[in-house]
Amino acid sequence: MKTRTFQFAEYGQPTDVLHLAEQELPEPGPGQALVKIKVVGLNRSELNYALGRYVPAREFPSCIGQEAVGEIVALGPEAQEGPRANEATPLTVGARVALLPGRVDICGMGAYREAGLYDQSALAPVPDDFSDAEGAAYWMGILTMGGCLEQAGLNPDNTRGKKVLVTAATSSMGIIALKLAKAWGAETFATSRSAEKAKELEAVADHVIVCGDSESLIAGVNAATDSQGVDVALDPVGADFYEGLVAVTANGGDIVSYELITGPVAKVSLPTLMINDLSIHGFTIFRVHKNPALLDTLIRQGMEYSEQVRPIVSRTFPWEQAPAALAELEAARHVGKLVLLVA
Repeated sequence: MKTRTFQFAEYGQPTDVLHLAEQELPEPGPGQALVKIKVVGLNRSELNYALGRYVPAREFPSCIGQEAVGEIVALGPEAQEGPRANEATPLTVGARVALLPGRVDICGMGAYREAGLYDQSALAPVPDDFSDAEGAAYWMGILTMGGCLEQAGLNPDNTRGKKVLVTAATSSMGIIALKLAKAWGAETFATSRSAEKAKELEAVADHVIVCGDSESLIAGVNAATDSQGVDVALDPVGADFYEGLVAVTANGGDIVSYELITGPVAKVSLPTLMINDLSIHGFTIFRVHKNPALLDTLIRQGMEYSEQVRPIVSRTFPWEQAPAALAELEAARHVGKLVLLVA
């Protein structure tokens, strides 16, 4: 089967290096599925991948993309060994499925394409009442933000009454983190650099703070918590916020870093860490895939809480406009998820 896919032969801005190419797909082998892609979800990790700031490409030309929803059009026989699909995933021809970020071969196959050949273990269920676009906007957020909450020691049974701070919260990740923590009973605090975008967070978070540096973060969180601080902080900002995060995390609290938007080198007060008994964690989605029980738990939670954690799809683009859509993602003018419509 011939299909079209986006590829790049060198690192650079997606508008400069991404191009369409034809690819021949074989029939699915043991443990594989041929999936017709309908909607692709865009993630900052893919922008960073094209720029050479994510995991290195195994070879060039490289494909791109990790998250999508599509329809199974052919299935290979069951694999005799290796990872298996989650039990909630419908493995039948004609079934609607999502691609599971972290299990897609981003280099050799990727998700920015019309059809793809994937391991059946790289497929996930889609909540019945989700649109295709919502399904393509969901699992990266659930695995990442649910994984961050788990790493901070939170789960549906112990989160009620906890104060959870999510910085840069207008991203698709931030929205899902806020909704998931709130569904578990947390009091939620969200930040944004943009006063205009912050208004849109008022429907999602209990408290919204407009801030662009550590000083304004400290002032905003102290005002919102009567200087009591937060129990957990989930942060993709990095360097610019770390001094503030350490200052506003309450005694015994946890900070989880899952991205480095403003840089990897942060100023941290070791005495504050010690005196306040703080824990700092680094998170990547690969942590989830190293722990099959955690992966199964997060998929179960994603299905169980899907109505409360329904993603926000901010804008759609025709699939052929993937380079321009990634440029819009980098500009960060949106709230929620950007998606590509393939069919």
